[in-house]
Amino acid sequence: MITDLNLLRVFYQVAKTGQISKAAEILHVSQPAISQHIITLETQVGFKLFSRSKKGVKLTNEAQEIFSYCKTIFAQVESINHTLQNISSLDTGTLRIGASDTICKYYLIDKLKTFEELYPKIRYRVTNCTTTESLNLLKNNDVDIAFVHTPIANQHFTFRHCLNLEDFFVCSKDFDCSKITQLADLTKYRTLLLEKASHSRKFLDANLLRYNVELRPKFELASLDLLIEFAKKNMGIICVSKQYITKELENQELKIIPIKEKLDLRSISLAFDNDNISHAAKRFMEIL
Repeated sequence: MITDLNLLRVFYQVAKTGQISKAAEILHVSQPAISQHIITLETQVGFKLFSRSKKGVKLTNEAQEIFSYCKTIFAQVESINHTLQNISSLDTGTLRIGASDTICKYYLIDKLKTFEELYPKIRYRVTNCTTTESLNLLKNNDVDIAFVHTPIANQHFTFRHCLNLEDFFVCSKDFDCSKITQLADLTKYRTLLLEKASHSRKFLDANLLRYNVELRPKFELASLDLLIEFAKKNMGIICVSKQYITKELENQELKIIPIKEKLDLRSISLAFDNDNISHAAKRFMEIL
């Protein structure tokens, strides 16, 4: 019985090259060591493996079948090494990400563009979903990493801060907001908010509750982009992170309502499982 794969490696190189000296050069060992390995392997299998001549060595009939198996074995080993090298250099692989449409549009897309330029052979699977859904995907190992809105109570993952978000109430440039000076005043006006199930809405409601304010929106939408468009059409007041409306503020399509109370900061964070993260995800995290 063969107990040492290294013996087969020596046998394979000697059989492949037909010369002990060449096998020794390839394997970076001495010729006497090669000869000793062959003797040890012959002892284990119970028959001669090579016949010797002035030109080198030749496989015996019994050794031909072993060599056939070795070609298959070491071709697979070479293929594995090639794959490992590709993975290490990011010449292959897939990066799986969970993130909301909003995070993808306003934060993630530029990061992915940079990474794709560095590693053009990597493929991507981006699942667009809410913060809660993204974390569930991460928990089930359906994504490698997730970009989520925080703070959030979760002990299962590690969270890495990416970007602070400042929330403000904003309206169209044509909207008269001169009488709105505090959060309580908002209850007298038409508001448009994200749907209650969203993490951002829950965070806002908790913020308002601290000031004993509860908003009953005229519209509840699942898309932040739609909220922004509604506000630009002067259909009501929305709450949105300043970082998401930089163009609209610069173009004066929207304006911030100067309310004296400040809403708590929130952020975009990267969530991952320390015990289960791909090489591509690790490299991506390094460039953030």
